[in-house]
Amino acid sequence: MTPDEAAAALGVDRDADSAEIDRAYRRLARELHPDRYTGRPADEVRAASDRFIEVTRAHDVLLAAPRRPAPSARIVVERPPADATRPETAHRRPFGWWLFAAWTALTVVGAILSTATGPLFTPADLWVRLGLLIAFALATALTGRRWVWRITLVLLGLSAIAVIASTTVAGLLGLGFMAIACFGLAVQGRLVRFPDQ
Repeated sequence: MTPDEAAAALGVDRDADSAEIDRAYRRLARELHPDRYTGRPADEVRAASDRFIEVTRAHDVLLAAPRRPAPSARIVVERPPADATRPETAHRRPFGWWLFAAWTALTVVGAILSTATGPLFTPADLWVRLGLLIAFALATALTGRRWVWRITLVLLGLSAIAVIASTTVAGLLGLGFMAIACFGLAVQGRLVRFPDQ
């Protein structure tokens, strides 16, 4: 849809400002919304729905089209929209490899300190639990997959239960290091965000 076609669909001038475009869109959206056509014949509902979709597209096209500012308006420079097909351009990774290495080191130190608690059942329990926790924590940052993060949290919870069951200061300290590092790696994988990010 061209900007001229979009302006015709909304019934506004091609160079209308965004406030005028929004007013026209809201008016037409109220008139054409499919909920207003409940109980009417199917062809009338379909026509209103198609027109509603056309009006919505026209609104988006006109707001995306460059326009001249009004003489008294303040000029605002906007960032170009990120390419939606390439998520790495839309959001930069908050941290680099150096921070990833620091989180990894903290995770390993936490795991070493957690060995002070001893195995809950057998020596294999301790090494398998900690090895899986480290592997999934690192995979969280590298893949950015939610399911990997969820498994990391489950393994962290199991380690917490094991450490608390055989409590020592070093074990609790190691668990704390691993918890902080796991969340840091999740931030690196863009799964956890802070309000300013």
